[in-house]
Amino acid sequence: MQRASTTVPSDEELACRAREGCADSFEQLMRRFQAPVLHFLRRRGASCDAEDLLQETFVRAYTNLHRYRPKWRFATWLFTIARRVSINHARRERPAADGEPLRPAESGEPGPLEKMVAEENRRSLWDAAAKTLGQEELTAVWLYYVEEMPTRDIAAVLERSRVSVKTMMFRARRKLRILLQNPAAEVSPQCSKASLREDEAACRAVEVPRV
Repeated sequence: MQRASTTVPSDEELACRAREGCADSFEQLMRRFQAPVLHFLRRRGASCDAEDLLQETFVRAYTNLHRYRPKWRFATWLFTIARRVSINHARRERPAADGEPLRPAESGEPGPLEKMVAEENRRSLWDAAAKTLGQEELTAVWLYYVEEMPTRDIAAVLERSRVSVKTMMFRARRKLRILLQNPAAEVSPQCSKASLREDEAACRAVEVPRV
C-alpha cells in the first residue's frame, strides 16, 4: 500500500491559494508567521502595541493578496508590510523618548538553567543593539541573523539597494563589535563621509558574513 503524500506546501504556494480564495491557506500562513512578525514589530519599538500592529499587518496582507506575485518570497512581502505598518504607527504616536531602550519579547515557560542563561545573554545582546543601532540598522541585523533573510530580501523589505544594505550591516557590525569589546564606550550613530565611502567600497565586493 502506498502512503499518501504529506508534502508541506511552501509559503508561496499557500499565498497563491489564499489569493484564489482559500481561507484555510491564509490561516496557515498566519500560524507560521505570527511569532516571527510579532517579535519583529516589538524589536522595531512597538512593544506595547505589537499585537495590534500584527493584526493590522495580516489584515493588510489579506486585502492586498491580489497584488502578490508567486515570484516573490512571501516572507519578504509580509515583512515589508509589517515594516510599513510600524513606520505609520511611529508617525502617529511620536513617542517622547526616542532613545528609550526596546523591551525584549517575553519568552514562554523557563527551561533548564543553561537555556535561561543563554536566553538572558541573547536578550542582553539585542538590548545593546537596540540602544546602539539606528532603527533601520537594527531591522537589517534582526532580519539577517534571526529571520535568516539574504541581503537581497532585506533590501526589498527596507526598500534600499543591496549595496546600501551591505554598507548598513557592515557599519552595524562594527558598532556592535566596539560595544562588545568595551561596554562603557559610546558609539556615535554618525559616520563621516569618508568612512561611509570606505564602507561602501568594502561592501561592494564582500558579502556580510554570518557569526
